[in-house]
Amino acid sequence: MMTRAMQIMSAGILMTAMLASCSAPNAGEPAPSTPAPSDSSPSGTSAPAQRDSPSPSSTAGVEESSTPSQSKERSLRQQAEELVDELSASEQAASLVMAGVPATGASAAEISAMKKQGISNVFLRGRSQLAVKQTAAQVRKITQDLESSIPGQLPVWVATDQEGGFVRVLQGAGFAELPTALKQGQWSTSKLEREVGTAGKQLAEAGINVNLAPVADVVPSSIGTSNAPIGYFGREYAHDAAGVSKAVVMVNEALHAQGVQPVVKHFPGLGRVAENTDTNTGVTDTKIGAGSSDLQPFEQAIEQGKSWVMVSNARYARLDTKNDAPFSSKIITGLLRGQMGYDGIVISDDLCEAKQVGHVPVGERAVKFIAAGGTVPLCVNSAPAITMAKALAAEAKSDSKFAGKVREAAVLVLEEKLRSQ
Repeated sequence: MMTRAMQIMSAGILMTAMLASCSAPNAGEPAPSTPAPSDSSPSGTSAPAQRDSPSPSSTAGVEESSTPSQSKERSLRQQAEELVDELSASEQAASLVMAGVPATGASAAEISAMKKQGISNVFLRGRSQLAVKQTAAQVRKITQDLESSIPGQLPVWVATDQEGGFVRVLQGAGFAELPTALKQGQWSTSKLEREVGTAGKQLAEAGINVNLAPVADVVPSSIGTSNAPIGYFGREYAHDAAGVSKAVVMVNEALHAQGVQPVVKHFPGLGRVAENTDTNTGVTDTKIGAGSSDLQPFEQAIEQGKSWVMVSNARYARLDTKNDAPFSSKIITGLLRGQMGYDGIVISDDLCEAKQVGHVPVGERAVKFIAAGGTVPLCVNSAPAITMAKALAAEAKSDSKFAGKVREAAVLVLEEKLRSQ
């Protein structure tokens, strides 16, 4: 009989397998003249804030000497630690990796390989014309079946990219056709919250509980469309930090209220580089430092306490001259977690197809990310994701200090899953 922890770790594979049975063909939507960016597609200072969850559960058994929230947090942490300690090094490692599968469904071989490895976090990649009347009902049924079969009803993370404009994985009838973020940022506060709330509700009904949005990058008007990853596609909400901050907070609130986990990106900012890390190497920012105004949208999101943070793949000359951001302890542990006080999930941008990080062996990319303070290495393809999980496990078995980092990341992952049940 599988332990409770083993059941939790394998649940995401069941979701992946079932997603394959409810797929629909791509509709071949026209693409812009430059490949659309994707944080997850091969194409294309204060004390830590209290983090909320999309669907907070009630608190039971509160000690008289503590507030309900304090007791709940301790309880969740203790439960997560107990679950993680039931896992082997390989299972802990697999619990961290998020593997991409086509939005139109994974192959049987792909599903079998992920199931064997124990990868449980899934990302739906690509562009799909899935009709909400078909997919929402089918995927919701899958989610309900999974919830009923997992002790404690722990949720499975199923993520996608649904920003608006050119970056929308789910584009079929029934999914909101949000415009670019730059246009969304011109809406009134009430309209922005309403429209994003509708999109979030549709995602939740389709079984998506993590959205890799909103973009918190600041693209100055003087740079505009010359900024390849963000400005070219209008992915920024405004051209100044205050405007971006205001929109990001509202989008986080709207998604969170619908039970969808927001992810602010791309820390510490991609708004000032010329080239795209998906398609270029040596992409380096020379402007952003530890006190830059570009950090303000991330600071506001951290204070709000409703979102995860995605780290950019670029290098930041004023922060760490030797390492790209996902491999930099100065940026993740020092700046984000230390100076800015963030204690939540840190997810990478795609570490598999991005040209920027291609000089590092794929397994080592995941190891370097966790060593730097990251939590969830994201890979847009399942085969290299499996390589990542194996590399994390091997390093943990040979290095006790690194094993502690893997364990801590696994505890954080399960704590978040417990918090959102």
